Amino acid sequence: MKREEVDDKPGRTLLPTRWAGVIDTVGGNTLSTAIKSTKDNCSVVACGLIQSSKLSSTVYPFILRRVNLLGLSSSNCMMELRTKIWNKLASIWKPEVLEQIYSECVLQELSDKIDFRRENYGKNSSKS
Repeated sequence: MKREEVDDKPGRTLLPTRWAGVIDTVGGNTLSTAIKSTKDNCSVVACGLIQSSKLSSTVYPFILRRVNLLGLSSSNCMMELRTKIWNKLASIWKPEVLEQIYSECVLQELSDKIDFRRENYGKNSSKS
């Protein structure tokens, strides 16, 4: 998904509904956009702030669409539960297409890999 698709720059109060649920790891305007485009009676989970810790929104999505905003902090999770969850993510919860959507590289190659992915987003390209 391209960043522009989830980044409402004009700052509208509501957007056409798109999501039945959201897990946002970015924060900032991306989180605001997700909230404004979430369907009625659905939830948005905020668990990251890499874009920004600021939330620019009105109460319209919460009142008119009954959107729920939930915060998630893994730092408060006991290690025993973390281990159980990570084990499930590595086995029964592991996406079947994971081998097709990831690639490994050393840190020095990361910038080139990201640029390649951006240039080829949505094209049928082989795993790089």
